[in-house]
Amino acid sequence: MNAPADFRLSLAAYQQKAVDAIGETLDYVAELHTREPNHRARIARELGVILLQAPTGSGKTLMLGRTLEAVRGKLDAKTIWFWFAPYSGLVAQTKSALAAQCGSLRLRDVYVDREAIGARDGDVFVQTWASVAVVKKESRKVRTDKEAALSIDSMIEELRERGFRIGVVIDEAHLNFGSGAAATADFYLNVLSPDYTILATATPSDAKLEKFEKDVGLKVESRVVVGRDEVVKAGLNKVGLMVGVLRFKEEDRALIDVEMATLTAGWSQHSFIKSRLAEKGIHVTPLMLVQVEDQAEGKDDPVARVRERLLEVGVPEKAIAVHTSGEPDPAFHTLAYDPQIEVLIFKVAVATGFDAPRAWTLVSVRPSRGRDFGLQIVGRIMRVHPLVRPLHGTEPLLDRGYVFLSDPELQVGLDEAAADLKAVREGIEVLTDRLEVTILGNDDRASEVFGTTIARVPFHEASPVDPVTERAERQAALGLLIPGYVTASPAQLESAVAVMGIFTESDAPPLFPDLPEVSSANSRPAATGPSADHLIKYPLRRELGIPNSLIREELPSLYDIEADLCPQIAREFCKHIPMTSLILAVNSNAELSMRDLFNEGLIDTRHLNVRMSAARIAEQAQMQLSFNDGIDPRRIREAIESELQRICQKEGFDVTLRDIRRTINLAILRHPHALREAVRVAQGLHIRLEDNEPIPEFQYGAKDAAASKKGAYGAFIGNFNRPELAFAQMLDNDDTGLVKWWIRNPESQTWATRLILPTGRRFFPDFAVGIAGRKTRHSVALVEIKDDGETGRLQSDSNTIKIRSEHSEYKKVFWTYQDVDSVFLKAVWNQSHNRIFPAGPFEIGDMVMVN
Repeated sequence: MNAPADFRLSLAAYQQKAVDAIGETLDYVAELHTREPNHRARIARELGVILLQAPTGSGKTLMLGRTLEAVRGKLDAKTIWFWFAPYSGLVAQTKSALAAQCGSLRLRDVYVDREAIGARDGDVFVQTWASVAVVKKESRKVRTDKEAALSIDSMIEELRERGFRIGVVIDEAHLNFGSGAAATADFYLNVLSPDYTILATATPSDAKLEKFEKDVGLKVESRVVVGRDEVVKAGLNKVGLMVGVLRFKEEDRALIDVEMATLTAGWSQHSFIKSRLAEKGIHVTPLMLVQVEDQAEGKDDPVARVRERLLEVGVPEKAIAVHTSGEPDPAFHTLAYDPQIEVLIFKVAVATGFDAPRAWTLVSVRPSRGRDFGLQIVGRIMRVHPLVRPLHGTEPLLDRGYVFLSDPELQVGLDEAAADLKAVREGIEVLTDRLEVTILGNDDRASEVFGTTIARVPFHEASPVDPVTERAERQAALGLLIPGYVTASPAQLESAVAVMGIFTESDAPPLFPDLPEVSSANSRPAATGPSADHLIKYPLRRELGIPNSLIREELPSLYDIEADLCPQIAREFCKHIPMTSLILAVNSNAELSMRDLFNEGLIDTRHLNVRMSAARIAEQAQMQLSFNDGIDPRRIREAIESELQRICQKEGFDVTLRDIRRTINLAILRHPHALREAVRVAQGLHIRLEDNEPIPEFQYGAKDAAASKKGAYGAFIGNFNRPELAFAQMLDNDDTGLVKWWIRNPESQTWATRLILPTGRRFFPDFAVGIAGRKTRHSVALVEIKDDGETGRLQSDSNTIKIRSEHSEYKKVFWTYQDVDSVFLKAVWNQSHNRIFPAGPFEIGDMVMVN
C-alpha cells in the first residue's frame, strides 16, 4: 500500500473482488466452526487457510485491512486478529496504513496491552514473529504472566474462554517463520492455534511457502489470485520494466570500472525522470535504489565504496541515504517520502515490503541474483506514485521502472545477458487476469460472487478429536517442521547418508576418474643405466645432412644491459602507438541497451559517456608491465615517460606528468601486445647466437623402436605425445623430397635450439626439420605441435606470446595441430582478433618459404 492518505481510499475493482472473496470464505469457514466444533483444528488447518496472491504494489495491506473491517461483526463469533510482518520496520508501516485506511479496526500493542477483558471483535495486534516467539528479553516479557499483565499465552487462552476466535494474518508469507523457525512454529501451532489463517505474498511458488504448508499440516485450498494486468489497469503498477545492460568498446572494457559505469547509467536515467516530472509540473522527487552485497570478511565496506562512487558520478552527498540493518528501524521508512533523499543504498533485508512509490530506478551491484531479486527487490520500483496516476499510460518514460545490472560477464551484449533477463522475467510473474478462490464446503454448490468462481467441495465427516489427540497432531506437525526435533535412529542415519551421497573412505570415488594411473616414485622400478638390457644405442645419422649443432638464442644478464634495453623498449613502444591521441582520451563511449520485460520487442538503445577509471587503468597497466621477471617495470615506465615527454615537446603538446602517466597506462592496456613486441625487438638487439653444444652422436632407445627413414637417429625414440608422434610419422613418410631430416628438440637438453621470449623465458619448439631449398642456416625450420585447438589451451597467454616470437636465425616457428579428422592444420596469429586461428591444411611445402 502506498503512503497513508489523508482520506479514505476507494478500492479498485480487483481489490473489491478480493475483499469480497476472502470475506465470503471466512464467513463460510466460521459457519463450519459453529456447526462442527469438535473438528475445529481440522477445519482450521484444512479449510481455514486463505492465500492472497498479488503483485508487489497491488495494495495487499489495504485489501487485507478492508477484509478484516468487512467481516467485523458479521462472522459467527467475535474474532481477534494477530497480524505478523517479517520486520519491525514493516510493523510501523502496517500500523500507519491500517490506522489511515481501516479506521474501524482497533489496533493494539502486544507489548503493553494484553488484557482479554476489554477485547472487542475485530481487534488487531500487529507485530513480528520475533516479538512473541524468539528467546530474547522483549519476547520473554510478552510470554510471562505478571501481576500487572497477562502473558500473551494466557490472554489467548482467556479470549477463547470468553468465546473469541483467533485469526492470523501472515504478511510477506514467502518469508515463512524466519530465523527463529522452531520457536515460531511452536507458538503458531500450540499457542495461537488459529481458527483462520490468511497468507499474503507476491511469491506464491516460493519453496519456503510450500514447505510451510506441508510441514505445519496446512492446506491452502482457498486462493485469491490478482493478475498484474489488473493492477496496471488500475494505475497501481507501472506498465513496463526496462532492464539495462552496458556494452563497451572492446579495447576499453578492461579500463572501465563496470560498477561506476552502471551507477552512471542509473543516475542518468534518474535525472531524465526527474526532469520529465518537473516538465509535467508533478512535485515528486524520484528515488534511485542501489542494492549492494553483504560485506565479506576482510573486504572493504561495499556501502562506503558505492557512496564514494556515487559522489564521483555527481550525486550530492546530502541526497544519499543508507540503510543496511537486518531489522530496519521504523524511521527508515520515512526515507521513502523525504524529497531531500534521491538515492538509497541498501542490502537485501529492506527489499521485502519496503514501500517506495517514488522509486523508478534500481541499480544492483550485487554479484549474484535469484528469484528473490525479481520478485521482491525489483517490485520496489513497480509502484505508481499517486500524483503520477493521472498520467498513467500516457508517459512512456514515467510508465516504466528501470533496472541496471553490473555483472562484468553480462556487459558484452544482450545475448550474454539472457540468463539474467530470464531470471528477472521469471521472478516477476505476469499472472492471469482473474481472481480465483476455492472454498471448501459441505455441498457441491457452485456460485458466482462478483465474477469470481467459488467452488464448494464436500467436507468429509470424521470422529471427534479430543484435546489430547489434537495437541499430539500439532506436535507431530511441529516435528516435521523443525529439523532435529525427533532424534533419528541409526537406520535412518544410514539411509540419510546414502541419500546425501556421503561415501566412506573405502567406497569413495576417485576425484579425477579420467586421468591415467601413474605410479608413485617409491613404487617405480629402480632406474636403469645406459647398459640396461632393454636400451640400445642409436647413432646420429650425419649422412642426412644434419648440422653439428643447432643455434640457440642466449641473452646476457639483464642487469648488464638494462641501461640500454629500457630506452630501446620505450622507443619501439612509442613508435607504434598513437600516444598523442591517447592524451585526450578521458571518457569511453558506451552503448546502453534497455529491454522491456513485459512488452516483448521493445528495446531502447542510446549512447552514454562513461569515465574510465583512473585507479583501474593504473592497476591493470602495472600488471601488464610486470610480465618479465628480469626487467624492473619501474625502469620501463621511466623510459617510456621520458620518450613520451620528448614526443610531446616535439609536437607542441603542453601536458603534465600526470597526463603522461595516464596516457602510458592507456596505451599499455588498449594495445596489450605492443609492449611485449617492443621488448622482443629490443631484446633482439642484445641476443647472442650460440652453437657450441653439439647434437649428441648417439641416443639410447628401446630395442624394438620403430625404424625411421628421416629421423636423426633412424628410429622413433624419445618422448612423444600422440600428435607429436603423428607429426613425426608424417615427416618420415614425406614423398615430396623436401624433408631431409627431422629431430625431436627436447627442452631438457642444453644442445636444443631455443628462442628468448619477451617474458624472459625460453621457448623450445618441438621439432627441428631440415627442408630442401629453405634459406636459413642449414635449411632448418622449427615446428611447434599443439593440442586440438578446442580445449582452450591453444589460446593461452603463453601461446599467444610464443606464436608471435621469431628465432633470430631460423625465423618464424611453424605451428600446427590436428582437427577432428586427424588432419594437421596450420595455426596462425590473427592480429585484429588477438587469437590463434586455423589457416588450412599444414603442407610440407609451406616450410620452404622463410616467413
